[in-house]
Amino acid sequence: MSRHLQKVFIWITASLGPLSCAVLLSGCGGDIGASAPSGQVGQTAPGGASTTTPPAGGTTSQPTGQARQKALVIGVSGVQYSALQQAVAQHQAPNLAQMAIVPALAGGIAGTPTQQATLAGPGWATVLTGTWANRHGVRQDDATQTIATDTVFKLAKLANAQGTAEIASWSTLDALLSGDADASVNCAGVDSCVVKAATAAISTGNDDLIFANLSGPAAAAQSAGLQAGYLSALATADQEIGQLQTAIAARQKQNGVNENWLVIVTTDEGLDATGSESGLPLLSNETAFIASNQPLTVGSTTASIGTIAAKPTLVQLQAGATQADITPTVLSWFGAVANPTLYAIDGTSLIGKIGPRLLQATPGSDQASLDLSWTLPPTTPSQLLLYRDGTLLATLPGNTQSYVDTQLGKTTSGAYSFNYTLVANGAAVSALAQINYVQSVVLDPALGSGLIHFFSFDKGLADAITPGVALAQFNATSTTTASFVPDSFGFNALQVASLISTPNAENGMKLADDVSNKPQFSFGLWFYSDDGQSDSPVISNKNWESGGNPGFNIAEESGSQLKFNISDGKSRSDAAINFTKNAWVYVAMTIDTSAQTAVGYIYDPTYGMQSATLSMSGFDMSKIAGVYSTIGFNEDATGNYYARGYGNLGTMTFNDIAMWNKVLTPAQVLSLGASTHSLSTLVPGSGGN
Repeated sequence: MSRHLQKVFIWITASLGPLSCAVLLSGCGGDIGASAPSGQVGQTAPGGASTTTPPAGGTTSQPTGQARQKALVIGVSGVQYSALQQAVAQHQAPNLAQMAIVPALAGGIAGTPTQQATLAGPGWATVLTGTWANRHGVRQDDATQTIATDTVFKLAKLANAQGTAEIASWSTLDALLSGDADASVNCAGVDSCVVKAATAAISTGNDDLIFANLSGPAAAAQSAGLQAGYLSALATADQEIGQLQTAIAARQKQNGVNENWLVIVTTDEGLDATGSESGLPLLSNETAFIASNQPLTVGSTTASIGTIAAKPTLVQLQAGATQADITPTVLSWFGAVANPTLYAIDGTSLIGKIGPRLLQATPGSDQASLDLSWTLPPTTPSQLLLYRDGTLLATLPGNTQSYVDTQLGKTTSGAYSFNYTLVANGAAVSALAQINYVQSVVLDPALGSGLIHFFSFDKGLADAITPGVALAQFNATSTTTASFVPDSFGFNALQVASLISTPNAENGMKLADDVSNKPQFSFGLWFYSDDGQSDSPVISNKNWESGGNPGFNIAEESGSQLKFNISDGKSRSDAAINFTKNAWVYVAMTIDTSAQTAVGYIYDPTYGMQSATLSMSGFDMSKIAGVYSTIGFNEDATGNYYARGYGNLGTMTFNDIAMWNKVLTPAQVLSLGASTHSLSTLVPGSGGN
């Protein structure tokens, strides 16, 4: 237990009494295990394991005393929901077929700060924390990241679980968890090792919570896609699940053992139609699953044992269960009771006490309030308690489904976060809200000087600064992929689609000039994207085949991130900044060769002003200009990035593309984003007004 958790635990126990066990939640029970959620007594689980689940509020009386709560969570990497349905229908997954199976949203809520890439790292972090990436902080499949919030292993110990164990086939997952469990085993891709270690953990009885990660299906999909070998890998994983269920049954037959076992099976992410992990917000990628040996209640529907739900539409998926529901479900099984003053879990339990779910908070149009909404539990509560940052904000009628918080108390411009918790029926759900509060900002008049190029698109593709210069397609002979669409100022923006028309020909837009040969230069633009692209250049003067090639590049990455890169061909520097999809954001980059630094900026309606410094210490500054004398938009400087098989094809929208022969200050970039005025107001004759 961390020192912070220990202090909060002692404080809560002292203030609430000797029977309370609370930190982010309270584990309350008269013995080692807490009473189980309501359900059937003596129910037989898949694989023959007896799960004795007492009625609500009761306990099972057996010779050895109160039954001890146990949980086994089996995480199978890389399971596509359609393939799982096929395996069940073809009797290739008999153990899973005996469970209640529902689809579960992966990737967070699109267009909100919870959105994350549909990748293994973020997915497992959500499964094992009950939170999305705006809390847990895991954005990619990278073992050097740190999970920034408490895992289910820590929280279960606070809810009376006596021991925890994690056994991972995927080594990166073992590294991400970094010893959070009492016992950990890195099986380095060998699933038989996982089964052996998990069986031993079940048999000894030392661990009340066991997480076992199998990676066979993910490995099969990576090797050959969704071919026959993939279904075979699913069948093998199902057999391994059965072996662990058999181990539970054997454990329960041991003399003196009296245990209630919750078994949950889930996955880290869905897979696309080819079986690949693209990380993009596609329906198949966002459709994970939850299987359980207990009935699962999602909204007003309860999934029974031995059923698998139909493949959902996007609307159904977003209204249903989520990966974040697994941790609170496990904690509920251990008898945990939410402490609303400290609760910070985005999911809700699917067993036991069913509370409100899908709490969301979005900035009001005034950027000074937050609009909250949620889904009510199946049984309308008598009242709802809404907390903001641990303080009771409002007591609401039980049928309320929205609330506008207008008393944020912020008077200084900046990005702010608030943790909201909604409590009803003895259950809670939280949401981490973010808002960018902005005081009145005036566009800095100095931005009208030092301009090298400016494209407002209100009068076509022509440059308002240099006569005779205009943006053009790389491939002038192909059908145009550029079109004018409405911008946020009431005039025109440029929409550029990356569509390959012929081999080795690309239709992105280009500027036949490279301002990066200046000692100091800056560029900025308004940018709009649906987050449908990954590893795709937004603006580039280099060959983006490698970030080590000379020049600069800003690329759109999955999970609503822009990656800033600069290199001299030998050394490179990189930084990533989040942005909000389907919203206009201002993107800028400044380069100072004498100071040997570059700074990337994004002004975002949700996150506010963000920046990251890229060091160019030791760089050969003469190489920054690259070798193409061209800047590409939704393309790299070669003009055939997508044609060579890189990135994901898609659409980006640009407005007010500007380039300066000076380094913009942070205040000037802020004014470009926050003033709500186009730069064309400072460049006579360039705008549509």
